[in-house]
Amino acid sequence: MSRILGAVLGSALATVLAAVLSAAEPSASEVEGWLRAVDEARTSFSEAKITARATNWEGEKNLGSADFDIYVKGRDRALIVFRGGKNDGRKALTVGEKMWLLVPGAENPVPITPNQRLMGGASFGDVARMRFAEDFTAAVRPGTEKVGDRVCRVLDLTARSPRAPYPKVTLWLDAEGEPLPRKLLFYLPSGKEARQVLFTRFGKFGGRTAVTEMEIRDLLGPKANTMTRLEYLDIQNARLDDSLFTPDGARGFSG
Repeated sequence: MSRILGAVLGSALATVLAAVLSAAEPSASEVEGWLRAVDEARTSFSEAKITARATNWEGEKNLGSADFDIYVKGRDRALIVFRGGKNDGRKALTVGEKMWLLVPGAENPVPITPNQRLMGGASFGDVARMRFAEDFTAAVRPGTEKVGDRVCRVLDLTARSPRAPYPKVTLWLDAEGEPLPRKLLFYLPSGKEARQVLFTRFGKFGGRTAVTEMEIRDLLGPKANTMTRLEYLDIQNARLDDSLFTPDGARGFSG
């Protein structure tokens, strides 16, 4: 009798544990919801003008900064206009997977890549940004980890496209409250850690929480000891004409 009771209790306990573990495991739709929330925090402006600054640091030493305006329309169109300094008047145009640099006085736009440096560890691709919910699949690690004083879930992301410059990305996002991004780690196809992004400040835009400051570090090569702080100083809704996002329209735009 005791053996039968023990077997029944053991079976019941196993069933309860399985149910608890199953309940603790997030569903695919829940994970997708987290990724969409992260995308919204990073790209909550579908049509906007953003005043930004990139500052390059080596330890406590300020190596210089660049101010620029970013005009964004939808996911895949952005125009960056540099203001002041040696790059004053230069522009970077993104349309889909195509990018160009427009230099004052030059007759033709110069094709560039998303990894072309904006300043220090920041690139034009950091401003144009990817969408995690659409571009990656996610696997959730068990347990939580801390980023600073924040308790975070950890997601290992795999790019859907074989042409992605970073086929693997690790994402840390808040496990309590809003699922805001706290850290990203990008990997090269070789598996080496290539770039780290820390999200250090958030603000409200259009009633939603948005990233307003991030710190970007290259982890390889001569720039490995530098950090670039990218700040969004102001975000405004804007109505932008489609002609702005053509090389001819961008060249004639003064802002």
